Amino acid sequence: MRLIKEVGKARILNPLKGFELEEQELERRFDPLTGFSTIVAKGRFQYVKRFFEHDEQLLRKLAEASQPTCPFCPGKVEETTPKFPPEMVVEGRIKVGRCYAFPSLHAHSDLNAVVVLGPKHYLSLKEMDGNLLYEGFKAGLEVLRSVHSANPSLSFASLIMNYLPTAGSSIIHPHMQVLASSLPFNYLRLLLAKSFEHYLNTASNYWKKLIEYEEMMGERFIGMHGNVAWLAPFAPSRHFEVWGIVQDNSDLLSLSDMDLRRIAEGLAKVLSFYHNKGLFSFNFALYASPLGRPLEYFNVIIRVCARLGLKEPFLNDFWAMPALLMENEIVELPEEYALAIKQCFKE
Repeated sequence: MRLIKEVGKARILNPLKGFELEEQELERRFDPLTGFSTIVAKGRFQYVKRFFEHDEQLLRKLAEASQPTCPFCPGKVEETTPKFPPEMVVEGRIKVGRCYAFPSLHAHSDLNAVVVLGPKHYLSLKEMDGNLLYEGFKAGLEVLRSVHSANPSLSFASLIMNYLPTAGSSIIHPHMQVLASSLPFNYLRLLLAKSFEHYLNTASNYWKKLIEYEEMMGERFIGMHGNVAWLAPFAPSRHFEVWGIVQDNSDLLSLSDMDLRRIAEGLAKVLSFYHNKGLFSFNFALYASPLGRPLEYFNVIIRVCARLGLKEPFLNDFWAMPALLMENEIVELPEEYALAIKQCFKE
C-alpha cells in the first residue's frame, strides 16, 4: 500500500521569541483511497488543548436546566415522543434493554429515528459502557430491519451520534440517530465508488488490504476486538479519528449480535481514551453497503472523532478551511494517539 505525505514549512518572525526566525513544519498526508489531504500540525495539541476542555460548571448548569423539559428522560420518553406508523413498527416504538427507538420529530432523511441511550440525562464518556452502546446499536438495527422490510427502497443507511452541543447535538441526553434513504449519503457514495474502483483495478478488497497492511506496520494499528479491526487512519480528517472495520461483512442487517457487541465494546474503549485525554464531545458514523446487499469490495466501518469542548469563549472546529475548502487539519499524529488507545484496549 502506497502512503503519500509531503512536508512543508511555514516561516515567520515570531514576536513571542523576539522576532526570531521560526520554521513550523506542516505535513500534508493523502488518504490512499479517496486522495483527500490532511494537514498535520505536529506538536500543536498542547497549544489547542484548552479548546478541547469543558467548563464543568457550565455543562452541569446546562444539564440541570434542560432536564425538566427533556423529552428523552424517564416518564416523558414513553408519553411525548413520536411513534412509527403501524405498518413500519407495530408497537410504535422499539425498546431494547434501557434504550428506546422512535422516529425523529424533525426528520433529516427519509427515515430518521432517535435511539435514546438509557435513562440518565447526562453521561461522562467513561459511563458510556459497551453494554449500553450495544443496546443502542441493537435498537437501531431493529428499526432498520423493520423499516426496510416495509419499504425496501430505503436501502442506504447509517447510525450516527452527536454528543453534546459542540458535536451538533441540540439535546444533552445521550442518543444515537438512525438514517436511511433511497440514495447514498455523499461520503458513503464516495467510499463505495472508490472501493469499487479499487476492486476493479486490483481484484481485491481495499479494506481487507488496509487491515493487513496496518497490522503488519503496527504504528497505527490499535488491535483486533473479535471480528473488528481498530486503527487510526494515516490521514485523519478529524481530531483523534479512529476507525473500526468489521471483517468479512459489509451489510448492517447481516451483523451478528457478537459483531454488534464487539463494535460497541471497541467504541467504549475509544471513548475511554477520549475521557482520559480530557475530551468530552464526539461524533461517530457507521458506513455500510445497501441494506440486504453484501458487497465483496466493502466492509461495515465505524468512524469516530473528538470535538472541541463546551467552554467560553466558544469555538467551533468547523471553520472555513474544512467547511468550504474541504481541507482538514489535525494537531496530533495518528501514530501517537493510536499508541495511547492501545492501552485502553488492553484494560
